[in-house]
Amino acid sequence: MELNALDKIKLIQEKADKEIEALKQEAITGLCKRIAETKDQLAKLQLEYEHLTGKTVTGHKAQPIRRRLTNEEKASLVVKVAGIIKAATDGISMGKIVKESGESTSAVRDAISQVKGITKTGSKATTLYFLNR
Repeated sequence: MELNALDKIKLIQEKADKEIEALKQEAITGLCKRIAETKDQLAKLQLEYEHLTGKTVTGHKAQPIRRRLTNEEKASLVVKVAGIIKAATDGISMGKIVKESGESTSAVRDAISQVKGITKTGSKATTLYFLNR
């Protein structure tokens, strides 16, 4: 049985529809992958923005990120803080110690209490820390 022109048109149309559908699915899959990657990148950028500004991208106050230091991190922070204070011959403020160490104020305060031979001068905001030599 020979196919007439109308049957040939239908076969060609069905084949083309299948190829078009396959290409659409491939495009959808690629777009979904790109969207997921972009969302991950956006989340990282938002987190970095919150760390820098203390606010969310919408302008609200960011939630503080609290984490507990492990015993090894606490021990290394004590050594790091002692080194920072020792390097500052004219004394150093708590804010500068926190900035140089990269840890929270409470973690630095705990580390300072464990460093032997520290003297303080001043009170509150004017407190300077020295390491006895």
